[in-house]
Amino acid sequence: MCRAARALLLAAAFAAAVPPLAHAQVPFLTDDAAVTPKGGWNFEYFNEYAVLPKSAAPDRWQDTNNFVVQYGVLDGLELDLDFPVILINRATGAVLPDAFGFGDLDFAAKYRFCGEDPESWRPAIAASVAVEVPSGDPVTQLGSGYTDFVMNSIAQRSLSETVSLQLNLGYQNNGNTLTGAIGIRTPGKILSEGVSVHVDVAPALRLGLDLNGAQIRTAHAFDRQLQLTLGGIYTLGPKTNLTFAVLTGWYDSPRAGVLVGFTCTP
Repeated sequence: MCRAARALLLAAAFAAAVPPLAHAQVPFLTDDAAVTPKGGWNFEYFNEYAVLPKSAAPDRWQDTNNFVVQYGVLDGLELDLDFPVILINRATGAVLPDAFGFGDLDFAAKYRFCGEDPESWRPAIAASVAVEVPSGDPVTQLGSGYTDFVMNSIAQRSLSETVSLQLNLGYQNNGNTLTGAIGIRTPGKILSEGVSVHVDVAPALRLGLDLNGAQIRTAHAFDRQLQLTLGGIYTLGPKTNLTFAVLTGWYDSPRAGVLVGFTCTP
């Protein structure tokens, strides 16, 4: 057997032995157009350690545990529930002590209008709406103290068999973007945008580069976020993925951070 044929057989055997990547959007901020199938469940968890920007002083760093449950209620429609458990570390002598507890609860619905057309350049298109209620304690900054209402549009297109592009454009009509001490503090109307490129470098490994930003439009022009994330998704089994990322940011985003988590489809 020739060397090329042996290499082809080995690649085929590896692809058969490793399950394909299941749907998972964590650790990227820019959303994709996939939704949980009707009657299906998806669970996501991640832990993010973030060094806070100078604008957050005397807050120094934040550790966030985020839990997400998704359920497919109809074909193309999923409902999401997520809640964070947050630890905020503060400098010695700060008026407030370190804080630990639940953050704000988030409810969302996501609908996929259409898949991408392989015969044309039409992308997959989806949209989501989310309401975040002020369940966290605003006195300790675990909660924002505002009810947030967010709308997001999503476009996704395969550039090749292994490369995909995701684009987001969102609008927050009320509230701010705070999760604990991370985000824009001033409430108002906020425009957000994101672009993400994912590459399947192996049957079980997807890597991605994500750039996501936001800016308030009705108050201070300096209230803004910009975050760059380099991350990946590794398939552990047919229904479980490991997620990981490193990140850096500017303005009201973390200066640096690391993220690790997993997704599970029961």
